[in-house]
Amino acid sequence: MHKIKITMFHLSSSGSNNYYLYRAATKELLAKYDIELLTDRQALYNRYIDHSDVYITTHGEYSSDYDKINIDMWHGFPLKGMAKMDKQEEISDTHIHEHWAKMDMIMSYSSLYNTAMNACNGGNISQYRITGLPRNDALFSLHSKKNLKKLLPKINIDTGSVIFFMPTFRKSFVTPDKLEGGKNFSNIFGFSEMHQQNFIEFLKENDITLVVKLHPFEEKYFTEELNAISSEHIVILNDNLLSQNGMDLYDILGSADILITDYSSVYIDYLLLERPILFLPTDLEEYKGNRGLLFEPYDFWAPGPKATTQHELQNAISRFLTEPDWYKQERSTILTLCHKYQDHHSASRVWELIDQYIEEHREIIQQNREIFHKHKQLQSQIKTKINEMIELGQIAQANQAIQQYLKDNAADPEIYAMNGMLHLLNNNPREAIETFEIGHRQFPWDEDLIYNTGYVYEWIGDKTSALIHYQKALDQSTQPKLTSLLLEKLSTLSSGS
Repeated sequence: MHKIKITMFHLSSSGSNNYYLYRAATKELLAKYDIELLTDRQALYNRYIDHSDVYITTHGEYSSDYDKINIDMWHGFPLKGMAKMDKQEEISDTHIHEHWAKMDMIMSYSSLYNTAMNACNGGNISQYRITGLPRNDALFSLHSKKNLKKLLPKINIDTGSVIFFMPTFRKSFVTPDKLEGGKNFSNIFGFSEMHQQNFIEFLKENDITLVVKLHPFEEKYFTEELNAISSEHIVILNDNLLSQNGMDLYDILGSADILITDYSSVYIDYLLLERPILFLPTDLEEYKGNRGLLFEPYDFWAPGPKATTQHELQNAISRFLTEPDWYKQERSTILTLCHKYQDHHSASRVWELIDQYIEEHREIIQQNREIFHKHKQLQSQIKTKINEMIELGQIAQANQAIQQYLKDNAADPEIYAMNGMLHLLNNNPREAIETFEIGHRQFPWDEDLIYNTGYVYEWIGDKTSALIHYQKALDQSTQPKLTSLLLEKLSTLSSGS
């Protein structure tokens, strides 16, 4: 039996559990399994992604149509209403249940986490494994300050204080019409009034560097606003800077002396460091109204002072600088409720469970592999027959066969290609192009669909568009025959002959 393949997904550098789990894989595990960590782009262009045996997700990145092992580590402690508990959620309960029912294991912080997650996704308690989450191991690293200095060389970490400001997102490029809360966006804190220069002077007098890290969903919205407040004592951190330096947020989060947030679950993780946390619930009632919180009262679950004005913010920071144990008991209470484990061995526990689960299901994995390959072979045979119908000009029969195929199978590149050719044979080149383009958006790695689009453009006399698509197909081609054909096409069209 070939090595069992484990595919993991790394969507962002803002606290990726898969990033840290992958880094924690021992030499023995890497030798035993074929383990890959894919970025979102790599996943999109991976033509063999459905060949994996095990998928480990954090944001529901992939769901196989076949029986595979699915493990979810999610991306934080659920504090805000989400899925079934989100007041604005438009996805049906049925769809939510179908997704989560596929999970063989859901890694968890604690019994409280199980309860909160299950309220949102409607899973089953047997799916949960309390292990702690891998990214939190990095909080205990002795290299956090060194990493921060590498990332932001001008920052003063030797004598000064470092405060991280990490609010939850209110607007997302993913759902631009959905607004959560009612934050005043005239300043980053959401205060009704903000004297920026006064605040910068406060930071300077107290030798504080404020590191502002927005949620990845919001970074694109507030680029100009963030650049406007940037100064010697206010630095902006984003996903690009982290990924360019081969780091994740949790590689440096442990360097923070104080965390400022509002409703972001990052503070649940930060509790492990037993350091001050300050909250800015400037739009609490609006947020509770249109998104919803899973835990109330907020004052109890947010173990730190609450500031809704600049004056209150600065006073709370000043007190924490001289009295870091302020709210210590409240933090300890929430820490105990949320974290069963308070150490840096979560990744080891997760890998131990995964390894054990795979060993217990090796025979089933092998059976599923055989079913998978037999189904692929059957699909290939059916598509070969359909292609023969198209070549013989049996358009109606081919179309009927495709519709029958789609009743039992998801659409794939070959089906889009054949559908497009049927449109072309029916003298509908524009519909053919549209079909090929829809297929390419779903399967961007498929060079044949790009070639087909170029072919139709050439057929209708649009040489410029044909050249663009032929070149794009050539750049992606992994097929010697297609590569040779494309080189010939490009040469002929470019020369104008």
